[in-house]
Amino acid sequence: MSVSMQTPLPTSRWSLGVLLASAFIVALGYGIVLPVLPTMVERLAGSTDPTFAARHIGFLTAAYVAAPLAVAFLWGRVSDLIGRRPVLVVGLIGFAVTLAASALAPNLPVLYVGRVLNGAFAAAVVPTALAFIADTEGDDDRRARTFGWVSMASIAGFLLGPMLGGLAAGWAFDTGRAASSLQAAPFLLASGLALAAAGGVRLILPEGRVTGHPAETKNRETSSFVPGELRLLALASLAAAGLGAFEVGLTLRNNELAMSPAELGFMFATCSVVMFAVQGLVFSPFVKPAATRGLVAPAFLVMAIGLAIIPAIAGFNEMLLAVSVVAASAGVIGPLLASWVSRLTARSQGVELGIQSAVVSFGQSIGSAGAGLLFGLNGLQGTAFLAAAVVMGAAALASVRLPQQLAVETGDPGDASARSAPK
Repeated sequence: MSVSMQTPLPTSRWSLGVLLASAFIVALGYGIVLPVLPTMVERLAGSTDPTFAARHIGFLTAAYVAAPLAVAFLWGRVSDLIGRRPVLVVGLIGFAVTLAASALAPNLPVLYVGRVLNGAFAAAVVPTALAFIADTEGDDDRRARTFGWVSMASIAGFLLGPMLGGLAAGWAFDTGRAASSLQAAPFLLASGLALAAAGGVRLILPEGRVTGHPAETKNRETSSFVPGELRLLALASLAAAGLGAFEVGLTLRNNELAMSPAELGFMFATCSVVMFAVQGLVFSPFVKPAATRGLVAPAFLVMAIGLAIIPAIAGFNEMLLAVSVVAASAGVIGPLLASWVSRLTARSQGVELGIQSAVVSFGQSIGSAGAGLLFGLNGLQGTAFLAAAVVMGAAALASVRLPQQLAVETGDPGDASARSAPK
């Protein structure tokens, strides 16, 4: 099969729209699961033991986010070879099918398989969408802002997902067939939307590969890490670990605070609104992308503080404030690091963003599984948040000199610290 070669053009509105819709739907499918998992585990396992539930909720979340470790690099490589469109189509269709299978799982082993496969197909979507944008947006400012829009689309999906899942779980108090049907409904809705997005990608995105984008002209060695890249990837993995521990910990703490599934969904929705607002500001035309490198260390520090105070909070309103602090900082860190890695890399965008997806998934899976294990130990529930806070504090210290280092590595002539820093 021949692959057509196309001259890069700025991302069209229609292409950008379908990419944003794809990111939104994948996040929607992930967010739907979080409030529903406790009741699903109880129903499928026939057990109300909180230790048992905590362990499996952590492992099920980790199973989803760990899957990209095995396939994200392969998705990126394939998209470099045959083009972004077919990989996006396959990823969305596979995501739809495995999401529906997870919703209808008859037992826990099948649910685990469904979550792993669902995460594996999800890993094809957002990194490939970002790679398409990196192919077509040669201007660093436009690329950074468009990356931010994709992240905001994901947050919007995560905003709606927990609300739908929380409502379904709130209605499904019994363990009979009616409960199973209510829990499955939002899953099947997200599955149908994913199939529709696959059709939109097939119709709108250009066929074949887009080549010759400006980033390729500065590539040096396609198999090596450039200075600063490993540091950024490590920070992205640490941030994901903190976010994974936070998501699972918040899901499990709802029992301790006597929150209903609907309240838990509202809590996650609040997180998404805060992330959305913060990213709208950071990636707006009012903030130059070069200035954003100074936000990473403060964001890690704020995230550490928010995580550290969560175990001491017992009230719903106070918890909303704490999780908003964590959400605001996490919403800044992830897309900023993705943008800077894309700008620094010496590899093709598909491979690089696949590597980044795998690194982030590794961190998030460790954080999710660790939180589940700690919550399963009597008296150590709050340790999950405190351990994550320590890690975020260490990341803040490691990021203090990041602005000067990135200025040197990107050769920004307008940065005084870059001119004075040793080469």
